[in-house]
Amino acid sequence: MALSTIEHLILQARSMPQDEIDKLCNVAFDTFHQSDKSADCSFALRQLVFILQASTTEPSLPKKLIGLMLQSLGSGRSGVSKRKQCVLCSDLLREVLPSDELSLQDGQAPLTPNKSVEYLPLYIIQGHAEGCLDKIVPFALRWLTEEKLDCDVQKKLFTFLVGVETLHRHMLSEVDVTSISKKASDWLMNASLYQAPNPYTYNPFKKDHSLPVNEIDGTPSRNFFSVLNVGQYYTEDQVLNIFTFSLLYKWLSHPNTGKQQSRTVTPTGETTHTSTIFTTLVPKTVDYCFRILDQCERKPKVPQDCDLQDACLLEVVKILDLVCKIDHGQLSKVFQEIKRLFSRLTQKDTPPRILLQILQFFLNHSEEVVYDPQQAYDMYFGHLISLHCGNASVAYETLQFITDNLETLCYKTNVLSKYFPNIFKILAWNPRSFICEMMEILPAVMSPASTIEVFHALLDLPCICAALEVSERALKGESTPAQTPAQGGELTSLEAYRDPLYNLMFKFVMRVEGGCGDTISRLKDLHDILHDMCNSPRVVVCGQVVPVLLRVFFTVIGEEGDEKLANQMFPVILERTGLLYEIPEYQIDVRRLLAESVYQLFRAYPSLVVDQYTEIMEYIMSTRNITHKERLFSHLVWGIGEYCSNSHDKRCTPEMICKYYEALEALTYEISGMVQSAPSEELSSFSPRLVTILLSALAKLATRCQDLIPRVILCLTKVSQQQLNSNLEPETKESLVDRAQELINLLKLPNFASVILNPSADIESGSSHKDHTSEAVILRTTHRILRPDL
Repeated sequence: MALSTIEHLILQARSMPQDEIDKLCNVAFDTFHQSDKSADCSFALRQLVFILQASTTEPSLPKKLIGLMLQSLGSGRSGVSKRKQCVLCSDLLREVLPSDELSLQDGQAPLTPNKSVEYLPLYIIQGHAEGCLDKIVPFALRWLTEEKLDCDVQKKLFTFLVGVETLHRHMLSEVDVTSISKKASDWLMNASLYQAPNPYTYNPFKKDHSLPVNEIDGTPSRNFFSVLNVGQYYTEDQVLNIFTFSLLYKWLSHPNTGKQQSRTVTPTGETTHTSTIFTTLVPKTVDYCFRILDQCERKPKVPQDCDLQDACLLEVVKILDLVCKIDHGQLSKVFQEIKRLFSRLTQKDTPPRILLQILQFFLNHSEEVVYDPQQAYDMYFGHLISLHCGNASVAYETLQFITDNLETLCYKTNVLSKYFPNIFKILAWNPRSFICEMMEILPAVMSPASTIEVFHALLDLPCICAALEVSERALKGESTPAQTPAQGGELTSLEAYRDPLYNLMFKFVMRVEGGCGDTISRLKDLHDILHDMCNSPRVVVCGQVVPVLLRVFFTVIGEEGDEKLANQMFPVILERTGLLYEIPEYQIDVRRLLAESVYQLFRAYPSLVVDQYTEIMEYIMSTRNITHKERLFSHLVWGIGEYCSNSHDKRCTPEMICKYYEALEALTYEISGMVQSAPSEELSSFSPRLVTILLSALAKLATRCQDLIPRVILCLTKVSQQQLNSNLEPETKESLVDRAQELINLLKLPNFASVILNPSADIESGSSHKDHTSEAVILRTTHRILRPDL
């Protein structure tokens, strides 16, 4: 009976569907850290262990549960319930990760290294939960030095020890690291120069004639073996050589893990750990890397081996960069080799990623050897990006390089301020992919000399994208469509690109370097010839990206800008509000942001009303500037009324106030007349909000030059009468008339109106509502006296 029950349970476990297993996993995950539900969690984990042990297939467990179990094993938490969960998690992971169990009793060594080494990765993950690393590491170190172990075991042991160094610092002593490094040095430098015999044939009568390995160009090798030597079959020590090189960077990248290390000070003043643990490995590594550099100068016999050469070059430059950080004594000779390599690679078509790694080397070490790598920066960020800005891999690697070295590039080179047009081309071609990186890079691109040009480039980002797409089509040899655009036979963008008259505009918008001026005078013409590209999906997405970057741009202006920059930006903002690429959603979003920026500039620098008097007057004198730009226009009117005052700038004379007043008065009459005579369906052209702002601005100006009060009262009265006869909605009409009447009543008491319409600067602090002598408190008290019933 019991046996039949057990068989039934096993069959039931084997046939359990995946959705039921998922439910158990969810229960275990949800209750894992809930102490009051530890029994439920243990029950679910126990069932999962039974199912995995009984199943003939491999049911899948969610990654989130596996990660939670690994985290629990590594945390070493105490408690009976936690220990039960830990045991169950360990059993589950043994079922999921390795194929068998590793029996490791306290103080007992595994039976054989060949068997036990299969399970070493699990112990790396579990960490110190049960002290397993402390037990296994000494045996792994001992096995690594055993000459009798086969190649496969030694590879796994080396991988395990590298993993220990990576995941668990201070697990290996200086003696341990030195011992492993010596072993790695032997594997690198002492591999056989002869090929292994064919393992699939055996002829006892044939004498053994081992063939030497070849260089990559097919000639017999006369130097020590490296990863670029070619053979039909490889010996075990050659395989270990290749394997060691693949893990060399990872092993060297943790030089500070030794328990006892000495400190030295580099020529740049930085303190670095340069203990003797890598004394043997570092010079051998340099020799090995130089050997590969020599081999990479050979022309491969098999063309496909070019990719292998490129991959090895990339790894070699990374390793040499790291070696120079560990041992500065190697820098002089390594730097000469890297410079020679760069000169050689620039003379042929080299993958940009290798050149970028060389740039990283120069960036890290050029100061120590007093070398100016400007030529290298110019070649990569100027020439190379222009050719490969559409390559997703190059774009990613380039932006990653910039973000990783942002501070150094910003303060110690001119790369960002000089080549930001090329960097923007990367974003224009990949607008969805790199918006986060560009948000991080943009503040570093902005400098006092480049800010205005960067602003234009941001607004022109959709044009840059459109121009890149047109140039791509032209390079592919696409023909011009037979039909012409609807606008009276105008040129298509592809025709314009091939026309010398317009090609210069394309060259400017796709320029390589900054510092060529702010923008082009024929920007409207460029928008017109790119009109047929405005619906391109990539161009539309570029238009969606621009507002995001503009917010970052204006945040930097607000935090780090000054009055001089504000005066430079102000007329440009007014100009570009009307010069935007014809993507409707893009225009709406950008104009809203530009209007907000004008408001913020006025608040930060009220003197703009005086400094930008000519630009403001020219802008508000034309009602055409209201169409599609009413928000910005309203902010200009508000700024005049708010800050055209002697209290904000002593240069604000009564004459200037009168001139501003006359311009606003004429504008008010004109707009009010348009609103009065316009049919109801056309009233959306000018919102009542603008009329209200105009009335308030006139009243404020009059309080600062009281000779204007009669004119303002007359103007307000006329506007009020006009609006009574307009086609506005009743509620809107009533609001306008009421506002005009309120201002008229205020202006009849000039002294009172001056206080109400020109409050002190501390009104926003809230003190005016707390101080017993403040205007607000006096008015509130007077109101209560006059209206005791309230």
